[in-house]
Amino acid sequence: MNFRRWVVFTFFIHVLVIAVDKGGGIVLYLICADQRDQHGAGSIVASLPFIIGAVANLGLATSLVYFVRRKLFSAQNCFQTALTVALVWGAIVACIAAVTVLGVLPLLDAKWAFDPWLVAPFCAVVPLLLVASYANSTQLATDRVKDYGLVHLVTSLAFLPAFFALFFWYGADASRDVPYAIAWGRLFSTAIVALVALFLVRKVVKLRFGLDPDFLRAGVRFGWKANLTSTLTYLNHRIDLIVVGALFVPAIALASQEARDTAVLEQVAFYSMAVTWAELVWHFPEAMRDLFFSKVAGSSHDEARRLTPVLSRLGLLFSLVGAIAIVLLIDPVMGTLTHLAKGSSSVWYLDWSPSVTRALWVLVPGTAAYTVSKILQADLAARDRLQSCVNAQVLVLVTMLGLDFLLVPAHGAFGAAIASTVAYVLSTLYSVVVYCAGTRVGLLQTLIVQRSDFRYVAEIVAAVLGKLRRRRA
Repeated sequence: MNFRRWVVFTFFIHVLVIAVDKGGGIVLYLICADQRDQHGAGSIVASLPFIIGAVANLGLATSLVYFVRRKLFSAQNCFQTALTVALVWGAIVACIAAVTVLGVLPLLDAKWAFDPWLVAPFCAVVPLLLVASYANSTQLATDRVKDYGLVHLVTSLAFLPAFFALFFWYGADASRDVPYAIAWGRLFSTAIVALVALFLVRKVVKLRFGLDPDFLRAGVRFGWKANLTSTLTYLNHRIDLIVVGALFVPAIALASQEARDTAVLEQVAFYSMAVTWAELVWHFPEAMRDLFFSKVAGSSHDEARRLTPVLSRLGLLFSLVGAIAIVLLIDPVMGTLTHLAKGSSSVWYLDWSPSVTRALWVLVPGTAAYTVSKILQADLAARDRLQSCVNAQVLVLVTMLGLDFLLVPAHGAFGAAIASTVAYVLSTLYSVVVYCAGTRVGLLQTLIVQRSDFRYVAEIVAAVLGKLRRRRA
């Protein structure tokens, strides 16, 4: 694997993914600028399929990359086993989720009765998410990084057209149709992604079903901690949206339950917008995470020990610079876009900005610090130190939920931002200590950028430019 070349390629693919994803988020904001409660409801609906998908994963995506890179199982046996599990187990999880949401939750509280037409798509999407994940992991494990990145790009490109098609088909009523369009749009776009992933992966494996019991046992045994880590990670990134919706208590007594529900969903919308901007600083480590895991899984301890601190230091530096840019740019960017779309920026500056920017200022220190944790945990996972990754994610979840219960009822989005930042910083400190103790790398080596890091970046840039010049010649 030419790691440096694929780092650059993966980074630029991820930049495109960010542009498309955040563009979709901007479109959702513009549609719902005057319907903040619908933006909040849509944000919750958008998160649910991925939470259920993370629970259903079993960790086979991580196991597949790990075992194929270490040449313990063939790519063919791993893929066909994972494909079979994706459809069978994914369908079982989807049915359990549907029964729980439609049958059990209403028995616990009548307010938790949901429209089956809203629940069905985010349950049905689970097997398709697993198929796409396992097929794309097979590409990463076999060094098909270009096609691996292409699937991620298609994932972003497919959703917005599907959302618009469903939104206008439903009637384009922003006060009613956004959650339904998001749910069904995600189902149809994920079906497209799964087909693309299968079409590309057939270049390295045959598309057929089958079970390799040895891989399945080893994969689940190795992968359950990876799956637990993945599930906890996604919960740590998204559960606050649900917690804000469940715990926030409007300070002013409102006459009707509908008015109270609207006020609660507005806080979800504010926090969702703050999270969208704050998480921009994560996209350097997110772009590198899977590629880096594959690299470390196929490297010696000494090779990984030399590379990981460099990426950790650079990730933190880029994230800190990005965090400063984010807090300075959010109002000018969102105000300008709102003015262009609606002829006035007042809806942003009066209705959104006070709550969003207040939460954002608190949230970005935590998201910037957490980039270090993401990089170090990818290294630890690739060296079979998954328990440390689980511990770090449990620390985030427990700290975050504990502070949420204290702060969210009175402070809403702002309280959730405080809880997240404290949790992210604590988890990062834990990850640094564990990594340094296990590798005998100095603590400051993982945090403080060095002159040699800029030479490393310069060498990558020079290599890429040289390759482009040779192609033109």
